Amino acid sequence: MKFKLKLVLVLLAAIAITYTACKKSGANASGPAIPPQQVAGQVAVTISQSLFGGLGFDISGGLNAPAGFAVHTKGKVLQDLTNPDCSLHVDTTLSFTGAANGGSATISGNVKFDFFCTNNVVTGFATNDNLTISLASPDLSFTYKVAENLTLTSVNPNDPNSNLSLSGSLNSNGSYQYNTGSKKSGTEIFDYTLSSLILNPADADIISGSATFNTQGTGPKGVWNYQGTITFLGNQMADVTISGKVYHVNLQTGAVS
Repeated sequence: MKFKLKLVLVLLAAIAITYTACKKSGANASGPAIPPQQVAGQVAVTISQSLFGGLGFDISGGLNAPAGFAVHTKGKVLQDLTNPDCSLHVDTTLSFTGAANGGSATISGNVKFDFFCTNNVVTGFATNDNLTISLASPDLSFTYKVAENLTLTSVNPNDPNSNLSLSGSLNSNGSYQYNTGSKKSGTEIFDYTLSSLILNPADADIISGSATFNTQGTGPKGVWNYQGTITFLGNQMADVTISGKVYHVNLQTGAVS
């Protein structure tokens, strides 16, 4: 059961992040439309959290990011990925229900990994995951579908501490419902296409690269529907462009200038 334990711990962290974000989204009165400045901060923070431990796997672990995964059958671990093998292919399913936030959490779906090497040393992997994460608690319930199709490679295969290159797509969509008070329900969609991101895993920082995004939703603060680009600048900063206007965003706090 090592696979389930380690993966579930990562995904329970995702549930905690989503739970907090949903509660914050209901803090203010509703409005007719959420302004692009506010959305710019959210799309930048969401992608940073998704890559560094919010959903799926944590790239701050570098090329050991999927080390918590394993191939298993009927509860027996067949291949632990703590030291992944060259050309190893992992394709497994997950189904788990447990306690979280005073209620119950359910995680299910499919997880795939392919590892590749240079001179018999693991220098990259590709992942293609589709997961459904749900929570039912006394004050809030939500269900989110998360899909990742990513390729991560070492910029310098001869350096174990090398920066990493990342390309691919991240997608999440879900809905939430408040079970107490007068707060409203809501929906959220975040779709990203990543182009040649350069990551410093030790600092959990996106040094350079770009992404396009599409996001839309409804919620207690209002409604939104925006498309744009993100240009990563390093030092936890990014420029988000929506309708030709550029917003300077702190990836850790979401502050926009």
